[in-house]
Amino acid sequence: MKKITLLGYSLCAALAFTGCQNSDDSSPEETSFYKIVNNGTAGATAITDGGDTEPLSVAQAIPSVNGQQYPAKAPIVFFMNDKVLLPSINENTFIVKENGNQVAGIISVNEASNGYAIVTFTPNNEFSANADIEATLTTGMQDDGGQPMGEEMTYNYTTFSEPSDDVGGSEGFENGTDGMLFVGDGSIMSGTQGCIDPFGGSSFAAITTGDMIVSGGAAIGGASSAMILGPFDGDVSSVSFNYNFLSAEFLEWVDSEYDDSFMAVVVGEDGAYAELITSVNIIGMDNSQCMGFPGMPDTGDEYAGYTGWVNKQMNFDSISGPVYVIFIATDVADQIYSTVVGVDDVSFN
Repeated sequence: MKKITLLGYSLCAALAFTGCQNSDDSSPEETSFYKIVNNGTAGATAITDGGDTEPLSVAQAIPSVNGQQYPAKAPIVFFMNDKVLLPSINENTFIVKENGNQVAGIISVNEASNGYAIVTFTPNNEFSANADIEATLTTGMQDDGGQPMGEEMTYNYTTFSEPSDDVGGSEGFENGTDGMLFVGDGSIMSGTQGCIDPFGGSSFAAITTGDMIVSGGAAIGGASSAMILGPFDGDVSSVSFNYNFLSAEFLEWVDSEYDDSFMAVVVGEDGAYAELITSVNIIGMDNSQCMGFPGMPDTGDEYAGYTGWVNKQMNFDSISGPVYVIFIATDVADQIYSTVVGVDDVSFN
């Protein structure tokens, strides 16, 4: 079956992911309006790619569909088609407004598996419920070759509030959806689901890049789903969890621009931290065929691969509570060949 590339919202930009995200430069850069944190080499401090002639563009945005509702606590995320020039990011080129008023915040620049930038924005003060949010990337933003955005891109949505119940021991997902909110296609899965057993206990959480694979919901823009876990009432400097990455992108779409990705964002009272956890191209051929997971593979051939449970610990400067962790699964550059990410045994320290 032939891949179908999206054309709306500049989702046709190619992302041929080939590397991984390791940071030697995570120190924040203060601007007059933003704190910019560069995690890896996707944020360039000077023009270094003199041969670059392709305009900078957005390959995937979360949220990607204008006029929809989205949680107030959730971050705004842009997968770019190149590295970004950090000095070109300022309050005049990267504009986020709440009810018409521009807001300051933290901009995290993470390195995707191809070395390109994933730009994540979290406001200094949480967005209010029922607020109109507008995010604009202007042609003043540049890549590491000095190429500007090919066109100004604007995304808008309305916020809604998340549950305010404390996590209260639901990190293993044995207590249903207490302290949780799913956006898109996400749910608590009970018992064995084909190739996936819960990591511990009898349940695990799952989010997908597809439609109605684990719930009655559809991925945001047909490409992204999120799970918000929290609040955790205390100071947090690390989050540990286990994940299981299952995708129909394996095996024939490894090392292509169609790179389903899994990332996590930690948001608190006085800071935020974002990290790309893994993707189809990072995992590559190191996966096993999954048999029997309901709804998978959801298109194409009969092969879906999975990693098995993998432990991940994210470490960062202490963030004061209430703290939320947002898990995001997204399909970059297309809306087919879905991915399911299982999450279990989350702990905060």
